[in-house]
Amino acid sequence: MSGINVFMTKKHVSPFFKSITDLTKNKLSVVGFSVVLAVSILCVFAPIICSNSPTQIHPWIGSRSPGYQSPPCLSENVFTVGLSPETSIRVLGYKALNYTVKRSISERLRIVVKRGNIHKLTLLTGAKSLMEYDLNSGFETAWELNESDERGRRLPEVNLKIGEPVPEGLMNPGQRVMIVQLIKKADDEIIRFEFNNEIVKRIRRDGTEIDKISLKGESITSIRTDSGNVLRMTFLLGTDELGRDLFSRILYGGRISLLIGIVATAVSLLIGVCYGAISGYSGGKIDQIMMNIIDILYAIPFMFLVIILLVLFGRNIVILFIALGAVQWLTMARIVRGQIFSLKEKEFVDAARVCGASSKRIIFYHLIPNAIGPIIVYATLTVPVVILEESFLAFIGLSVQFNGQNLDSWGSLVQQGMLSLGTGGERYWLLIGPSLTMALTLFGLNCLGDGLRDCFDPKTKSNR
Repeated sequence: MSGINVFMTKKHVSPFFKSITDLTKNKLSVVGFSVVLAVSILCVFAPIICSNSPTQIHPWIGSRSPGYQSPPCLSENVFTVGLSPETSIRVLGYKALNYTVKRSISERLRIVVKRGNIHKLTLLTGAKSLMEYDLNSGFETAWELNESDERGRRLPEVNLKIGEPVPEGLMNPGQRVMIVQLIKKADDEIIRFEFNNEIVKRIRRDGTEIDKISLKGESITSIRTDSGNVLRMTFLLGTDELGRDLFSRILYGGRISLLIGIVATAVSLLIGVCYGAISGYSGGKIDQIMMNIIDILYAIPFMFLVIILLVLFGRNIVILFIALGAVQWLTMARIVRGQIFSLKEKEFVDAARVCGASSKRIIFYHLIPNAIGPIIVYATLTVPVVILEESFLAFIGLSVQFNGQNLDSWGSLVQQGMLSLGTGGERYWLLIGPSLTMALTLFGLNCLGDGLRDCFDPKTKSNR
């Protein structure tokens, strides 16, 4: 009776789930799985986690080190009474906000050159002619204005005098006329904005109510609530040269890298598993011809083939999926072919044949499911290889595109970090951030693959 009870209470555990249980006992694979899971969660939920947009440009901020804080504003912030404000702050919940704004005094200077010497100096306000002017005389900065009345380069602090040669570096060769914008800092002012359900209710400037105002992001020094709280946006990993949040760019770039790695691996699995299973089950001349084809394809430099495909058909993300997936299936086909070769002589295959099962059903319903262990292992190890290949393509300038726009992946971020590093490595965070994230992810994937290999490999189990 006791034997019957033991027989009835004993649960059957499949080899697959037994291997998964063994995987949890492998410390290295658990660490790898934890790293991959953490990075994947951060990347997938990046829109929720990141408070700053990865594409929002803050040119006045420029490259800033990790932890930098700035008022949350756009390049151009427009407030109009009766309308929603055009700014990065969601004003819902705020009755009023007080903006501290830098005031500046602007003046324009016209420089005329004749025969290499300064011919005329004119302050455009009041059309006042000058005999001499020092570009550092009380004004903080001097900027060249282009034909569209936009700022160009910042001018050196030089002294200008009628009749003397043009100072070196001031004007381009052959240039005869230059308009210079002179800017001097004045006292800060506080502008108060009152809201009602995200609509601007009132604007007060120096005690006077106005209907509309436009503020440049570079002029806003702080934003405070009536309770004294200061609103800030924090750049956890710093910013790039355009003032974009690096943390957001890394997480959004990880979505591209992981997506390419997973989809391209799936493409390679689809091709390799089907090809290898058919070759191994068929045997004979068919198997020999199919393996000879693989041997020939191995001789082709596939990375150059991928580059050619991207150049010819465009850097579309779908083309990249197909191109990278199409070069990774050869090894998978060999692995599956070997597994099918050893499985097709088993008793369960003979039983399926006796029952009248077709070759297609035997391959896809009996043989491939029993070879799932090595397939999972190789798939896990293929994902980091594909990510590295995509990173290499992005590093050489073939980053993936969608609707004509470049999609930043970890590879392109590493390339941009290399270019923006500086002569002395002063902007180190632009390279360390994406490089370390990619390295940790690849480490986790490889550790997970090694752990899966140990769990699914019978030889490794027998030696333990």
